[in-house]
Amino acid sequence: MTVTLNIFVMPKLQKYMKKIRRYKEKLKELIIRIGISYPIELELIDETLTKLILPCHLGIMFFGDFDVSFFKKISINLNQIFDSFFFDIRNLGSFNFSIKQFYKGVKKEFRELKKTSTKIKIHPTNKFYQILINRRREENLGMILAITDLPIFSSTNNNILFLFGEANLKHRCCIVSSLILKEVFYNRQANRVLVEKRIIKEIIHEVGHLVLGPDHCDNLSCVMRFSKNIEEIDQKKKELCKKCKIKLNKIKDDFNF
Repeated sequence: MTVTLNIFVMPKLQKYMKKIRRYKEKLKELIIRIGISYPIELELIDETLTKLILPCHLGIMFFGDFDVSFFKKISINLNQIFDSFFFDIRNLGSFNFSIKQFYKGVKKEFRELKKTSTKIKIHPTNKFYQILINRRREENLGMILAITDLPIFSSTNNNILFLFGEANLKHRCCIVSSLILKEVFYNRQANRVLVEKRIIKEIIHEVGHLVLGPDHCDNLSCVMRFSKNIEEIDQKKKELCKKCKIKLNKIKDDFNF
């Protein structure tokens, strides 16, 4: 009886053990994917969202170590490209996460484009967006932008890692990360001027999405062209092409300003 029971029970038991191990591995992957937070913690709340009216006020926040004079350069370039679209561009200053906030949604990934086993912490864009949404409402802004030196990944697609930047059109906020725009990330000599040019191009690009919409431009030199690496960012200009300028002027006509 015992022998007969083992013949039938053991294969089933082994089958169940394999399932448990498989589910355990899936659970590990899920934990790695969401970091130490729960997905619901990163859902965006924007209870007073209203339709964008242009011109509007634009606010800029800094998450990290940036030169105090950099805001002025950003403001000048944005006003040149989006002339009369903003009543003013406000420097909202710097912001530091609390320890709890800092680790919310963080996951570790291998450093992009590097042959190394070292992993670094990357942060979900929604974590920044919620802070930006709250501040946009407090300041009565039409749009808001964050610039960070932290590495970021997209909250809408966990496979999109180490972003240059991202825009959330619904909530009228965008973020630019300077980390992989820096020469030192690629083990090259630091070049502050070059990095600032890249950051400004990406800022114009992401704000451009908030103004012009989600589409990218197919003109190789247009700032609204999608760039998959820093070489392509360096190749394009910081200006809009003729086609994108026409779209921009149409928006001005639609809003009658």
